[in-house]
Amino acid sequence: MGSLFSGLSVSSNALGAFSRALSVDQSNIANSTTPGYAAQRATIVPISGDNLGGTGDFVTISSTADSITDARVQSATSDASYSQTQAQQLTPINQVFDITGSTGILAALEQFGTAFSNLSVTPNDPTLGAAALNAAGNAATAFRSAASTLDSLQSQNGLQIQTTVAQINGLAAQIQQLNAQVATSAQPNPNLDASLRNALDRLSSLVDITVSRSADGAVSVLAGGQLPVVVGDQVFTLSADPTAAPGSQVSSSAGGASPSKFTGQLGALLDTQNGVLTQILGSSIVAGSLNTLAAGFASRVNTLLQSGVTGTGAAGVPIFVYDKTLASNSARTLTLDASVTASQLAVGSTGASPQANGIANALALLPGSTAVADQISGLSSQSLFGSIAASVGQQLSNARDAGTSDQANLTAAREARQQQSGVSLDQAAVDITTLERAYQAAAKVVSVIDQLTSDTMGLIK
Repeated sequence: MGSLFSGLSVSSNALGAFSRALSVDQSNIANSTTPGYAAQRATIVPISGDNLGGTGDFVTISSTADSITDARVQSATSDASYSQTQAQQLTPINQVFDITGSTGILAALEQFGTAFSNLSVTPNDPTLGAAALNAAGNAATAFRSAASTLDSLQSQNGLQIQTTVAQINGLAAQIQQLNAQVATSAQPNPNLDASLRNALDRLSSLVDITVSRSADGAVSVLAGGQLPVVVGDQVFTLSADPTAAPGSQVSSSAGGASPSKFTGQLGALLDTQNGVLTQILGSSIVAGSLNTLAAGFASRVNTLLQSGVTGTGAAGVPIFVYDKTLASNSARTLTLDASVTASQLAVGSTGASPQANGIANALALLPGSTAVADQISGLSSQSLFGSIAASVGQQLSNARDAGTSDQANLTAAREARQQQSGVSLDQAAVDITTLERAYQAAAKVVSVIDQLTSDTMGLIK
């Protein structure tokens, strides 16, 4: 009888082990599409009386989650988000600098040259003079319009930086709460772990992160590899000031030095602010290339006109006005002096060889002139505009190329993680079939032993 009861106990334990292993595979299948879920592996370990003194089997459950593949996915996510966001930010900036000459500043400069070229043929024609003055006004309008559009884009960029930081803080709070649940969980919880991994993936799209895990499964997160965001059960708030100097625009309530560069969405927004918009629009310490162009062009036009004479011999007057007290405000404030009339355009030159159209000719050539006196930062007005446009266009092209490469890297990183820790429905089906057959066999043994026990008890009676 003892051997029958022993066999019944072993078989019953086997049933329990197979049942638990089956539940693990069933859970894997149920969560196969759950973001961040890592497959669980059930290993049935036999126990014999010779080793552990047991009389049955027990099940060990382990996670296939891997910190290395997780880190690779997070890094690739940050890079892909950076290049995608940068391309999105640069696209409308690039549109401000139309290099076709059909709209915007370049078109206005060309029309300015054409108008004064026409005036040079008949310097005293009031209609052509009015057209030239109107072209000058259109040039000023083009500069103001470009500055206004870029100001709007810069404002939107700043709002997006603040929104992104708020999203980072929101995810950090979620991660801290998940940490608390993980730390108090009596046993590993794959669903909690999936929520934690998913939150980290989402966070990595906003900013590059460095993640470390404690023995209890809770994580600590640094933004940009330096700024504390979550440390176990503590969460720290990030703050952003887009107007601050690069390298000090983001801070953590925990303190610590900010990295000089981030990736992810936040990094792209900051780099657009610092490396593109500020370089064009300027700041309190930088004039900005657009303002340099506007002030240089307007100043040279005024200088030429003031050096000439009108058809009646009157001294020339400047036609452009702009803020000269703040270099970064030139394009925003550039306007045509409303008090100047066509008759005041001093298009005649003076000197040893005076010409009635000498200044008109100089103004006609000014947009593309390579004469030293006409150059701005060593370039003609049109060439300087082209240089600004080329810089933005090249950065946009680089961002798009990087986006293609980064997306491919992200896809590869996700596939590698899926192979390492994802749920394979095919393998799960095979495992379930095997376990069900083993369960049925163990159940049959239990049934047989139960019958033998019953028969034996009947014989004894």
